[in-house]
Amino acid sequence: MPRLVLASLVAISACARGNEPPPPAQPATSTPAPAVAIVSPADGDTTGSRIVVRLSAAGVRVVPATGVRVAGEGHHHLFVDIDPSAPDSIIRQGKGIYHLGSGVDSLVVDSLPPGPHRLIAVFASGDHVPMLEVRQDTATFVVRN
Repeated sequence: MPRLVLASLVAISACARGNEPPPPAQPATSTPAPAVAIVSPADGDTTGSRIVVRLSAAGVRVVPATGVRVAGEGHHHLFVDIDPSAPDSIIRQGKGIYHLGSGVDSLVVDSLPPGPHRLIAVFASGDHVPMLEVRQDTATFVVRN
């Protein structure tokens, strides 16, 4: 008889577990798309002719330029009042193009003339080719005397 009682308890226990509600669903976590941001100056700011540009990056690691592509790693470039280079080519040197190849996230842009200006932040691999999966950022601001 004890075996029958034990078997009944096991069966009842199994049935009871089957009627329990499922555990609550875990919220879906999605990682944001990689992006760079111009932290300052903020879009629409009014500044003096000397500005400190601060950049940030999400979803990628900021490292010094090595000349080699490493997935998920790169460095900042800043275009001041000019359009970025072609997305599939090495970012050129020239007026209005700042390479932050040492892995820093800020720089001083000096002696901008009064009036409206535009910044475009681009993130590139160690070989200075833009990382197409990393969203660029743009900010406009006005320099006053």
